[in-house]
Amino acid sequence: MTIDRRRFVQGMTAAALFAPSVAARPPRFAGAFDEIQSWVGRAFPGAVVAIGVKGRLVALRSFGRMSSTPDAPPMPRDAIFDLASLTKVVGTTTAAELLYDRGLLDLDRPVVAYLPAFAAAPGHDRITVRHLLSHSSGLFTTDLLWQHSRNRQELLALIDHMPVAWAPGSHYQYRDENLILMGEIVERLSGKPLDRFLQDKAFGPLGMKDTGFNPPARRRDRIAPTEQDDVFRHRLIRGEVHDENAYVLGGVAGHAGLFSTARDLAKLAELYLRDGRGLLKPSTIAAFTTRQAEPPGTSRALGWDMPDPSGSFAGPRAAPDALIHTGFTGTSLYIDRKRDAFIVLLTNRVNPTRDNKRIFEARIAIHTAILTEMDRQHR
Repeated sequence: MTIDRRRFVQGMTAAALFAPSVAARPPRFAGAFDEIQSWVGRAFPGAVVAIGVKGRLVALRSFGRMSSTPDAPPMPRDAIFDLASLTKVVGTTTAAELLYDRGLLDLDRPVVAYLPAFAAAPGHDRITVRHLLSHSSGLFTTDLLWQHSRNRQELLALIDHMPVAWAPGSHYQYRDENLILMGEIVERLSGKPLDRFLQDKAFGPLGMKDTGFNPPARRRDRIAPTEQDDVFRHRLIRGEVHDENAYVLGGVAGHAGLFSTARDLAKLAELYLRDGRGLLKPSTIAAFTTRQAEPPGTSRALGWDMPDPSGSFAGPRAAPDALIHTGFTGTSLYIDRKRDAFIVLLTNRVNPTRDNKRIFEARIAIHTAILTEMDRQHR
């Protein structure tokens, strides 16, 4: 697919959106920045936030330190984070959109038509691509796959034999296996490994230079450490994927494994706010960002989640049709089409341990503070 880069940047005010000097301007979200700072040392050791409004990056700020150790350096604005489940939307959903855009992916076709080995268990023939992307496949197990597999082939075989607990399309159950399978479909249809396809067709054209799987060692100093793993790998995890299943899969997987910066994710957010200009058709963006009819009452679009009545992680001020997703390591992305705005919040809340769960409170408080100031400034 040929990308007209001049056409892509037109209408996005890209020079203003990604100008390096933006952080030197007087803070427009001082109250919200105070809120983020208040969670440093409580919910996470450090964070980077990017805020965009009407095609401009109006804030790019860092907070705290790179890790929880007392001598850790300050968190830089260009810190690279393990995105965890943001991989599902930043990576795999984007790849699925590209294939759908070209007419290669049928959302309502059975998964087994693309992955014949997936027909190994009863009920798998009724699961469609749409079921995977909306987390309504019915796949369920209490087993931790990484504890029962030594490599990629063995872990995928476990998914091929996973039981179906509910009729596909009848029940929402968020499962990593859904997007692992989606990543496998992307590879089958594109003829390329997932990481190569995304680099060639998405991250490269979008200028997301710090986004990818298995980051090179030369970027290590900019990578925020995640957990001190005393169960599986028995070392501090830094520069390799935190998620155990993704690690067994070689660091490249449809559900986790991507590393990125706040500035790069700002570019991905603008893609959705500008109807996929230069990369995807508006009709493709619409197909993937519309709340699904099934299961009844679901908050899911395709790949993306959307606010539910409880306010989800984005709090009570979130727009009803916003696109949202979070990552286990402490990452989140909020894209607000009503306000023409986005919020990228990247933290390494699992450092030094995943037992600290205050990120759930912090996300709501931080997003509420940012959206409150955003509304005040744009009345």
